[in-house]
Amino acid sequence: MNVNPNPSPFGGLAPNLVPNPPADMPEAPGAKDAMVSLSPFSKPQDVDSIIANLTLDRPLTLYIPNRERYPEFQFRIINDTPQEMAEAQRKGWQPVDDHELVKLFQDKVSGIDKTGKITRPLLMARSKQIGEIIAKRHRQMLYDLYQGMDPAKKQFNSKYVNSAPAIASGDTKGAFSFAKIKV
Repeated sequence: MNVNPNPSPFGGLAPNLVPNPPADMPEAPGAKDAMVSLSPFSKPQDVDSIIANLTLDRPLTLYIPNRERYPEFQFRIINDTPQEMAEAQRKGWQPVDDHELVKLFQDKVSGIDKTGKITRPLLMARSKQIGEIIAKRHRQMLYDLYQGMDPAKKQFNSKYVNSAPAIASGDTKGAFSFAKIKV
């Protein structure tokens, strides 16, 4: 018996019925040069070494001299832009006016705003009680959002599905039955 090592599934077909695979896509002339020109750098980045050296962003704790004198306050630094100041004041932060603390940031520059105006750092403080209440409200809001996503508490409003008891019990076999709708 003669066995063909590479049997073709199209062996018994006429030559005009045998499909021809499409040719490889030809590369556009100058495609490699075009890809290099899309880079904003004159020499290519060494992406692998950059990725290998990435670290977590761990901001330093804010240094406040004699912080033990202010155990009931939280401190934060913001830019002196009107938007940041208004947002901070809505959250209970107030500018610190203690001369010793103000001189830490006096004559410092933190950057520039959209218009090119220099922004300066501003030390803000608020009572820890306010911070705890705001944190508690954030936790409650997240808890409510997570509860809204819990499938055990979902109500599927459909006359064809009685899913609430089955989902709440953890048994979803047969909970979803599909009735044929007559039109």
